[in-house]
Order: sequence, then C-alpha cells, then structure tokens
Amino acid sequence: MASPAEDILRQQFEMLQTFDRLLVAEHACLLQAAVDQLPALTEQKTVLLATLETTEQQRQAAFRQDAAAGSSALWAQVQTLAKQVSHANQRNGAMIMALTRNTEGALHILRGTTGEPGLYGAQGQGQAGGAAARLLVSV
Repeated sequence: MASPAEDILRQQFEMLQTFDRLLVAEHACLLQAAVDQLPALTEQKTVLLATLETTEQQRQAAFRQDAAAGSSALWAQVQTLAKQVSHANQRNGAMIMALTRNTEGALHILRGTTGEPGLYGAQGQGQAGGAAARLLVSV
C-alpha cells in the first residue's frame, strides 16, 4: 500500500503532465497564431495551477511526517517534470511578450503614435509622406 506522501507525489506528477500538455498546446497555438484558443488554455492552466498549489502544500506536510519520501524516485521524477514545465512556461511567456510587443508596435505605427506619421489618418485614408510612402520607396 502506498504511503500518503507517495499518493500526493503521484497526483502531483499527473497534474504536472497535464500542465505540460497544456503548455505544448499553448506553444502550438502561439506558433500558429491561433490566439482564439489561448483563453480556454489559460483558464485550464489557472485552475490546474490552483490545484497544484494545494497539492504542494499537502506534499510539504506529508514530507514533514515522512522524511524518507524526499528520497524516493517518484519525488525525483516530480522535480524533473516541474523543471521541464517551468522552462516551457517561461518559453511561452517570452513568446507572448514578444508577440505583444510586435502587436503594440504595429498598432503604434498604424495610429501614428510612434512620433512618426502613421499609415492611415483618422478617416482611414493614407497619409502623404507617412510610413506607407517610405515602404513603397524602400522596395
């Protein structure tokens, strides 16, 4: 029969695997610019993260009761997977930040809020001497 600490570690491992799959799906959405799917993934990640935090508190309490659990092979697997998930989450976060900066930059150019003339005026017409003219000249 498994100890309470082992049961908790098994739960953590399964949740981390699920979190990793969500991050892989999120990464694929980011690569494909399928931003419409991101809110659902974010919601799933948020719910899972809250559950993981509760399970982590339970694990810490179980480890205080059973110090030997910290030397199990399953604990090593949980730690390895947690690092993998952390790296994947950082990678996705960096991609989201880069996409956000690119989008904001494009919006600034279109609105003409970069300090340079924009591509379009308030009525949607092109502005003479603006970025559109520079783009045509630079071709």
